[in-house]
Amino acid sequence: MPQFRLPNQRVAIVSICAYGETEPVRIIGTENHQVYAELHGYDLYQVTEKSQIKANLASQMDINDGRHKPFFWKVNVEQTPRYDWVLWIDCDALFMDPGRTIDSVIQMYSGNNTWATKLGPRSFGEDLKMQSLRDRVQPLSPPEVSLIVATDSSGINNGVWLMRNSAWSHDFLVRWWHSDILQGPGENHNCSDQSTMQHQLLYDSSMSLDDAWDAVEAPVWVPEVRVAAQEHLQSFHAATAATVASREWQDGDFIKHHPGCHYYKPPCQQLYLEAHQIFLGKLQAETEGGRLTDNMGNHCPPGPHVGS
Repeated sequence: MPQFRLPNQRVAIVSICAYGETEPVRIIGTENHQVYAELHGYDLYQVTEKSQIKANLASQMDINDGRHKPFFWKVNVEQTPRYDWVLWIDCDALFMDPGRTIDSVIQMYSGNNTWATKLGPRSFGEDLKMQSLRDRVQPLSPPEVSLIVATDSSGINNGVWLMRNSAWSHDFLVRWWHSDILQGPGENHNCSDQSTMQHQLLYDSSMSLDDAWDAVEAPVWVPEVRVAAQEHLQSFHAATAATVASREWQDGDFIKHHPGCHYYKPPCQQLYLEAHQIFLGKLQAETEGGRLTDNMGNHCPPGPHVGS
């Protein structure tokens, strides 16, 4: 159910579009996010200036510390306590399916706490070794899912991700910001926010794997994390999809992301415009067909048109 809503759950959208005021990526990205947020009644926090990001003193997060590149601004911004779930979306990631709610994606990946594994159900008479493995792979009280990400052949792409407001999430954000690999080769990595995120999520668990774990194909991810199919979270524009052997955006995919496309180049600016126009066209078609209503049950008017 794409228009599914989680009962009594507060969901917000957060983005940083701190480009020049006349840059197409900022104009198109902010409008796209605003139209989608208003359509479904989500609160939207769009940062357009560095000065809007306040230091988090309790977590010792400050984007002016001279150590963290702008990629890391999202980590500081994500520390918002007022919502149950927050969707982070890069400025060059555009909503493409106006009828799909963020809630439906959350439910799809957090509604089942069971890990995917070849380990079968519990049976009578299992030996202690099997019981020990089962307790690791299938705990009786698994933790709630707190982070939903998408991956491609190069690892995590954190241009779009979902985070629950939980103790695990707040601890993870602090560990991510203060990652020890920023002291080494990761310090000057072009995508330092992605490399440190992946390190924090995978290093400890991957180092603890053993033959028994591998034999049942238990996941390498910590139990608080779910990996979403790209079509449900973010698929890419054609050039990047081909480069990293990942999913190219197709009609019906939720969000189209443009990583690796330089925002100041006309071909990329044209891609942003075309994507947003597809979104607005779908919105108008679904509204006129009576298939789409806003969060109050009213039929939705089509949004404004950039570049028309």
